Amino acid sequence: MSDSVASTGIYLYCLARIDCLATVQTLAAQKGLSVDTDYGVAALPSAGVVAVISEVLLSEFSEANLQDLSWLGERALRHEAVVARIMAVSPVLPVKFGTLYHSRESLKLFMDQHHGAIDQALDKLRDKAEWSVKGYLVGEQARNIIATEDPDIQARRAAMSPSPGVRYLQQKQLDSKIDAALEGALARISHDLGEALALRAEGAAALRLHASAVTGRAERMVFNSGYLLGPDTIDDFRSALAEQQEAYTPIGLSLELRGPWPPYNFCPELGSPPA
Repeated sequence: MSDSVASTGIYLYCLARIDCLATVQTLAAQKGLSVDTDYGVAALPSAGVVAVISEVLLSEFSEANLQDLSWLGERALRHEAVVARIMAVSPVLPVKFGTLYHSRESLKLFMDQHHGAIDQALDKLRDKAEWSVKGYLVGEQARNIIATEDPDIQARRAAMSPSPGVRYLQQKQLDSKIDAALEGALARISHDLGEALALRAEGAAALRLHASAVTGRAERMVFNSGYLLGPDTIDDFRSALAEQQEAYTPIGLSLELRGPWPPYNFCPELGSPPA
């Protein structure tokens, strides 16, 4: 294999239906989506499934570059922009940023091996998108509600010693009890909230919680789930979310709906690209 061939690879954005071919041609002509070297977007059709791809230099995806936030951020935005454009005209199976194949032939082999699962998933995801519901808690408000409604906590507060030293130790014990009660309440709320919303969606996926350093919010994130919604379910889902928001506002929980996005959390596990 020559050095020029060996140094290039195939970057995969998503898998889609042939409905997207005209959009791929438009993207290929839009240099604004390119980064550094002008790698045009192209299509690799196979039995009714289209792989939306670019030819790239494999050396660009070095460990050093993947740790460089400025390099990574620009290319991740390009990835999302391409997938979003394809999703506007076709169901998509988006793949994570940085999915590479050594050649068109290796990608074609992978598509052939998983054709049944890909075909079925694209049918299932037609006209559907992923939305997320994130829940943020005002901690002190929630603790006050918990403490007020728990008879044992109220009894302990009423029986606290007038002695400063003893009272300090009792307060520490009481704080631990309130914290434990709050965590138990949050577990129940997350379960009940998740079930209520899942009933109005075509799919649900629990997502990991993020710290304030990631969310940029002072409130604690206590709920994070993805939901698969179509045009026939989105309005009903919004109504259910509004009902849940009304129920949990008194405890200091605010719910935030975001989307629509490509259905990353509702794609089948197809395995890794072949070496």
